[in-house]
Amino acid sequence: MNFQQLRSVRETVRCGFNLTEVAAMLYTSQPGVSRQIRELEEELGIDIFVRAGKRLTGLTPPGETLLPIIERLLADAENLRRAGAA
Repeated sequence: MNFQQLRSVRETVRCGFNLTEVAAMLYTSQPGVSRQIRELEEELGIDIFVRAGKRLTGLTPPGETLLPIIERLLADAENLRRAGAA
């Protein structure tokens, strides 16, 4: 598990499940975003997103539980960076 995977999940929700938009925001490729999400799902052993074919359409119940944790981890990481810079 790494911060890039967590950012991919957070931005996917923020961008309305549009991975092309997520990729642009994270300065990476759409297949890269998909890979990050899939690897995190495999590591956690859950599906975070509801899929319709290859498209993401929403969060699964475990994904809904996971999202606030991801947001908190990313906020805490940013707070650590700021504290280190101060």
